[in-house]
Amino acid sequence: MRAGTPFPEKRNGRQAVPLRRLQYTLALLVAVIVCGGLGYHQLAHLNALDSLYMAVTTLFTVGFRELGDVNARTKLFTIFYLVIGLGVASYAVSNLTALLLEGDLKGYIMERRMQKRLDDLKDHIIVCGFGKMGFQAAWELKKAGIPFVIIEQDETKGRSPRFAGEMILYGNAMEEMVLERAGVRRARGLITALTTDADNVLVTLTVKQMRPDIPVVARSAKLGTERQLKAAGADHIVSPYEIGGRRMAGLLLKPEMMNFFDIVLQQEQLELGLERIAIATGSPLVGQTLREARLRHATGSLLVGLVHPGSGLRFNPSGEERFQKGDELLVMGPPDALETLTRLARG
Repeated sequence: MRAGTPFPEKRNGRQAVPLRRLQYTLALLVAVIVCGGLGYHQLAHLNALDSLYMAVTTLFTVGFRELGDVNARTKLFTIFYLVIGLGVASYAVSNLTALLLEGDLKGYIMERRMQKRLDDLKDHIIVCGFGKMGFQAAWELKKAGIPFVIIEQDETKGRSPRFAGEMILYGNAMEEMVLERAGVRRARGLITALTTDADNVLVTLTVKQMRPDIPVVARSAKLGTERQLKAAGADHIVSPYEIGGRRMAGLLLKPEMMNFFDIVLQQEQLELGLERIAIATGSPLVGQTLREARLRHATGSLLVGLVHPGSGLRFNPSGEERFQKGDELLVMGPPDALETLTRLARG
């Protein structure tokens, strides 16, 4: 599997054809040489090495010199061996040349390597659909350094130099076998950005049946289809037209606020990030109040909001709020400060 090359639908079907051709060709060539060696061993009374030498030099018409008893039976065997063996050798060599020139063998080796990369992959994100929205989602994941797999049905897509060497699986994202090979049971999340809402609903249903706990972000092309996606099990729904319209209006109504969010989201332009961090059971923060924890002094990060288990997000919590295990902190700060707070929250 590689960019621009369709990943085979059956691992042991079409994918193994080049290997079978190679094995068959080599086995046929070895069988002819062994038969020739046995013949010279019996007729010319040669040892194993000399018999092999005679078989190979005769088969490839090198003809340095003859060894052993050169009698009538040996001459007749050599004629028969040349007629039969030379035809088999010519077929084997032409078959090997075709495998190399047509690229089948190289493609098979690359597919096996890519399949091994897929089998070893875990904690990654699956992106279904490599259109405009899927392309941008994959690009954001690549910039963030998060491993991902793209599933795309159109073999003409995925040839962008931006994604050279990335894992692109060509197939139908609604099929369980394709999702299995993409590592859906080891993935940390899935993005479905197919062209139609019906396809996104089917992908969500299929994924949730295979693994109910995986977070799914679904694209909604038409307004009003959010209910179907929610019913299918989508955890988050993104409508590009709705988001685009809100942003266009926000740039005129609240330009300063929109610029602030741009600064926060475009972390590569400014050393500032916004993260949601969960508090683990063994964290020293458990049982402390916000005032006692002094997160800004201890880590350099700013607490924006707090989520208690079973409740919604509360912005700018008071200093008397007490941390509990399972709480989620919405914090802002430089990457090193966020990393320090993450270690503190995980204990």
